[in-house]
Amino acid sequence: MIAWIGENIASIILLLVVAAIVFFLIRSKIKERRNGACGCGCGCAGCSGCAARKKGENL
Repeated sequence: MIAWIGENIASIILLLVVAAIVFFLIRSKIKERRNGACGCGCGCAGCSGCAARKKGENL
C-alpha cells in the first residue's frame, strides 16, 4: 500500500488540488445564490432571471 502511494503521489496531489478547486467553486456559487445574486453573469439588474428571482417566482 505504501509503495502504491509512493508511485502515485503526483496523481494523488493533483486530485486533491482539483477537488479543492471544485469544492470552493461550488461553495461560492451557493453563497451567491443565497445572497440573491442573479447567476447569469451579466451584472444587470433588469434581466428576466434577476427580476423573477427577486419576486420569488420559480424559473
